[in-house]
Amino acid sequence: KQWYQRRVAITAGENGGFRSSQDTVIGLQALSKFAEAINADMGTGNDDLVLVIGKGRSYFEKVIINNDNRLAVKEVIFAPAIGDYKIKWTGTGTAFVQLVSTYHISGFEYEPIFGLQSTVSMVDDMQSVSVLFTLPRDAPSTMYLLEISAPTGMVFTKALVEGQMQLTDGGFSTITRYDIKEGGQRLQLYIDPEARSDEIVLIIPLHSKFAVANRMPAQISLVDYYNPSQRQTIFYTIEDSDNDSSDLYVVGDENCALTLTCDILQNTEAILIGYPGKISGNSLVVKNAMPYKACKGSFVKKMKSNVQFESSEKPCVKALGNNRSFFLLSYLDDDKVEVTGMADYGAVLSKVTECYSTLLECPTQ
Repeated sequence: KQWYQRRVAITAGENGGFRSSQDTVIGLQALSKFAEAINADMGTGNDDLVLVIGKGRSYFEKVIINNDNRLAVKEVIFAPAIGDYKIKWTGTGTAFVQLVSTYHISGFEYEPIFGLQSTVSMVDDMQSVSVLFTLPRDAPSTMYLLEISAPTGMVFTKALVEGQMQLTDGGFSTITRYDIKEGGQRLQLYIDPEARSDEIVLIIPLHSKFAVANRMPAQISLVDYYNPSQRQTIFYTIEDSDNDSSDLYVVGDENCALTLTCDILQNTEAILIGYPGKISGNSLVVKNAMPYKACKGSFVKKMKSNVQFESSEKPCVKALGNNRSFFLLSYLDDDKVEVTGMADYGAVLSKVTECYSTLLECPTQ
């Protein structure tokens, strides 16, 4: 087993990709051999492979690997603390463990291979970071990843990013996918590699959750996904604030934050008001449903609507309880709609009333 475990460890980057086509081919061969080893070595029943991860004298994370999840990836995020970490295991099976450590050196001058720049400004009464860059014309890469960290006391939210994704005249038209990590502390944007001709400018709003003094700079990195050595990193700073004037509406815990502006409401494809009903998988039935806006056709039948949501948002859906609720929606390719933001209707009523003149307008195509 040693050769293919070593091959995966050497060639796989911190995001799971490989640096070149040749590395990808050999890496896939190694992964297939690794899968065979897992199938052959996996225990059954009470003989599951159990890994516990710790630091010092304590263990704080347990990972159980069995036949049902043997090919799944489990990510454990450590607290940012220096020290010796340890892994202990029991049972029968095979696991591949990779430790990724990221850091930056203050004052280090990164090579400006993408011309990466940033500025900070107020947009619709919200602090926003503008990111400018240019992809190289002759590079063979098929994917670029822009990763932005939020300053302390601020977060990225799905509703705000979705609002930018709806715009057709900005840099977000070059974004093929996005992920929000660590409860909004980190935003990952996947960039279309064909967008090489002009400068790309992205304006990304942030939620202010609480006031912070002496904020540290936050990091922005642009990397060739399959050749991580092609990377540029810069830092940006948002001035300290003594108060929070943003329109922040929180449902449940901090991961359910919803921010509304008139522009977000106008650029949302569909808006629904109703009472949460039965949850089945990643689908929610909204009862007594009233569509505020339906730019691409009706999605309500007999005062009910079936809306989709991401698995990570299930706690936010449950937090609504039986209360009358407010849903921001986008249309999917199969004539279904997906939730991009949600909140208790009473909490957002004042903002909805303020923006009513523009709320019913559909996004410009």
